[in-house]
Amino acid sequence: MKVRSVIVGAGLALLARPAWALCPNCLGQSSTLGAALRLVGIFLLVPPAIFFAVAIAIRKLSRAR
Repeated sequence: MKVRSVIVGAGLALLARPAWALCPNCLGQSSTLGAALRLVGIFLLVPPAIFFAVAIAIRKLSRAR
């Protein structure tokens, strides 16, 4: 239930157009988000996504024993 709420919250945060850039400097340079800024935003989300996926997997594996 907790994981589902985190995923929904992250999804809602990403629906806002400025959230794709994730960089105040990038947002200040352009009023519209181009494809490059969206790509930068996605790349900035990859490390936290991997961390949380690994943390959840470790928790599940440690509970199984």
